[in-house]
Amino acid sequence: MIGRIRGVVIDRNEAAVMLDTAGGVAYQLQVSRATLASLPAAGQETVLWVTTRIRDEVIQLYGFAEKREQAMFLRLLKVNGVGPKLAFQIISGGDIGRLEQQLMDQDSEALCRLPGVGKKLSRRLVLELGESLKKELGESSLSRDGELPAVGDEALIGELQAALEALGYRSREVTGPVEKVVAASPGGGVETLLKQVLREIHRG
Repeated sequence: MIGRIRGVVIDRNEAAVMLDTAGGVAYQLQVSRATLASLPAAGQETVLWVTTRIRDEVIQLYGFAEKREQAMFLRLLKVNGVGPKLAFQIISGGDIGRLEQQLMDQDSEALCRLPGVGKKLSRRLVLELGESLKKELGESSLSRDGELPAVGDEALIGELQAALEALGYRSREVTGPVEKVVAASPGGGVETLLKQVLREIHRG
């Protein structure tokens, strides 16, 4: 697997750059606007961190000027409904530090202003990345009101299903995971159980 590439810029456009490496091999990498803006002029050398993705037997390379940007790209790809193109749109929509803070603050309204992000996706980004990003970056736990009060299992299942359908999931794909999680953690808080259900869906 290619982890990093050092080469001379020989061609570029608004979405990709081609680097000529030692030995005469040239690699084309998809890049974000932020990385593109940091690249030197043609004929000069640069170094990019690389993520490799294989889809339909096609190998695609994604290049990043900073590992922090690469890390955010990989986080976004874990979110249901986010592919490489949309991940790059989100990354290119602003500063990575600001994006990290918006996710940790669960600021779905601000996330809605990013390219390609609507209300459903902004809520999904918050649910699937907000808390994990806080832990990853060494932040304290959420300072909001915390978990909602426990309710009866039937009402809890209905509430979880409604929340997941609002995030774009189909009823038939969430029923099993919801019932499994509620059975394992009866009386749990809705916010915590919702995150567990999302993990269960992705695990399957």
